[in-house]
Amino acid sequence: MTQIFAQQRFASVRARLMELGLWDADSLVMTAPGAVCSAAGEPVEAALFSAVSAPMAVLTAGRYAREFAKDPHALCAETDDAAQMFGVRVPVRSAPRRGDAACIVPNRGFVVTARFENELIAACILLEKLCMTARLSPRIGTPKPLAAPLCLIEHAVYTKKYSRPSLAAAQGEEAAPVAQDVSDLALRESVIAYGKKLVENRLIQATWGNVSARIDADRFLITPSGVDYDRIRPEDIVEIRIADGSFAARQRPSSEREMHRRIYAARGDVRAVIHTHSAALQTFAACREDLRTPEIVAPCAAYGVSGSKKLAESASEVLRSHDLCIMANHGFTAVAADLETALSRAVAAEEAAKRILESE
Repeated sequence: MTQIFAQQRFASVRARLMELGLWDADSLVMTAPGAVCSAAGEPVEAALFSAVSAPMAVLTAGRYAREFAKDPHALCAETDDAAQMFGVRVPVRSAPRRGDAACIVPNRGFVVTARFENELIAACILLEKLCMTARLSPRIGTPKPLAAPLCLIEHAVYTKKYSRPSLAAAQGEEAAPVAQDVSDLALRESVIAYGKKLVENRLIQATWGNVSARIDADRFLITPSGVDYDRIRPEDIVEIRIADGSFAARQRPSSEREMHRRIYAARGDVRAVIHTHSAALQTFAACREDLRTPEIVAPCAAYGVSGSKKLAESASEVLRSHDLCIMANHGFTAVAADLETALSRAVAAEEAAKRILESE
């Protein structure tokens, strides 16, 4: 890696983490093995990263991680996305060991390792969310960690399958666009636009979450699996038949397509579904607690493995009679007559959950 490219990568990582509130004066970034920069961008020697085998790593902290690191303990994976990124748990160490996806560094923050920049940013967001849950969950309940064997499977699936499109794009191996006729172009572009709005509103990270919109009584469109939202093209959006879930597309649709299909089949009034992984709502999900305020009711659906029939059944059953649903150890789903309303409901629910968690 040239020095100029390393500096550009550092500048990008710093800018993105600063925007997220995940940066401080003690942050360190490893842009390539042996190439480490201080928070000010100066090259430094950092024994902290000496055992890291991944191409990139960062030492940093956000508001909750900074507090958690003062008296840390190992963090178990309490949501599917954490299990996918980190495996069974995030240990407490003075420095990461070879093969560690992440660790908590006492009195400093956390280290995350990654294969590419978007994965690094997503890992930082996820670890800050885990620290938030550790700090604030006692106000609503007790987190229910996922079983270790399931975490290992989730991590393997993410590493070897789910993240492959993003890794290929980061390595410059993304498939070239294929010219083809695209029906329902305006609706496809709306689905893409609202996927980007989920990122802008910090309701998701990386490629998690999904967006769909009904075409008619028989069909709906949904975002593809494992593709970064800023890379999705109209032809990547997948058309699915509501009757049987069949589709014909070169892209693989979201793993949660069965949940979307069941919602559209059960509720003719629903024309948009948004599924998120936002911080405060995932604390409720980790504790398997309902979100209830005078304005918002989001029951918690029973746990089902990510992408499974059980998850689709439990979430869609709640959404037969509600417009909002907490998904145990997973995330949140909002339905509405249009994408704008679905998004506003997701934003409002996240804000309500945050107010409850941060209330004294």
